[in-house]
Amino acid sequence: MEAQALNGTGVAFLMAVGPGEGSMALDTLESVATFFPGASRWILDDCTSDGTYSALQQWVAAHGGHLLRNAKPRGYRGIAASSFSMLATIAREEPTVEMAIKIDPDTCLLSGDLMPKIRARFATEGPGIVGAFRVGAGGRKRVFGHIRRNMLVDLLPIGPHKTWRAVRVGWPYWARYLLPARRHGYIFGEHVLGALAAIHGDTLRALARSGFLAVPEGFRALTVQMDVLLGLGVRAVGHRLIDLDEDPSRATVWLQFLPPVPVDAEVLIARGMLAVHPVKATPQGNAMRAVFAQNRGSVAPAAPPRAIS
Repeated sequence: MEAQALNGTGVAFLMAVGPGEGSMALDTLESVATFFPGASRWILDDCTSDGTYSALQQWVAAHGGHLLRNAKPRGYRGIAASSFSMLATIAREEPTVEMAIKIDPDTCLLSGDLMPKIRARFATEGPGIVGAFRVGAGGRKRVFGHIRRNMLVDLLPIGPHKTWRAVRVGWPYWARYLLPARRHGYIFGEHVLGALAAIHGDTLRALARSGFLAVPEGFRALTVQMDVLLGLGVRAVGHRLIDLDEDPSRATVWLQFLPPVPVDAEVLIARGMLAVHPVKATPQGNAMRAVFAQNRGSVAPAAPPRAIS
């Protein structure tokens, strides 16, 4: 229990929260505070007006954390700007951070054993980003073909924006990072799923120095997804994309892109899963979260949070 109380020291968790995501975000933050009480917590509210921001304020006041807020809603198409702004802030405010872990509100953490697993992968592979890279939920192979096609379209001087209802003129800001990324073995579209992605501290600092995290206001492209862009940026600074699970037959996380999760909560716990995504605020999702919370309640109470402004 003493070792668990120290779990997460030197680690920063970051989460962007949009409208309708408040209940999920609070539950996920509870799991972060339980399993990784030593970690700092960075939360960005996307200028919500549905009570989410006040709920986050109350949670931070009770548990500690850094609560930021966008001046105006950025939405899904602006999630890269939102997340990258938090990464840049962490790089500046926590210059010696060991790693920054980006987590979605609809990601559930099930065990503190996640941290030594991540650290072991960095120790073996070196700096970069760890998560669901080539191995997806249930050990299935992840593919990037559709993203690759979109990125190639984005390299035309004129093309469509994300919805295909608007026009982009000029190359997207990330185009200038393609050449160094390709020199380091980058394959168009490859990335670690953003639902749960651990970024090595050296990688975070390299990204900040490179300027990659400074997303221009109103940038347009088909390729605007935070995790896809982050995969490019990590390769551009010469670091690696790393699977958390080396052996697909022995998966320890269930991370898929779209709901629903096709496995019962009790089964996921019995299999020893460390994290699950996506668990939405639906009747099925809420029922899963209730089981996960009950399991989380069997863990000894976390140490009191350290003072966080």
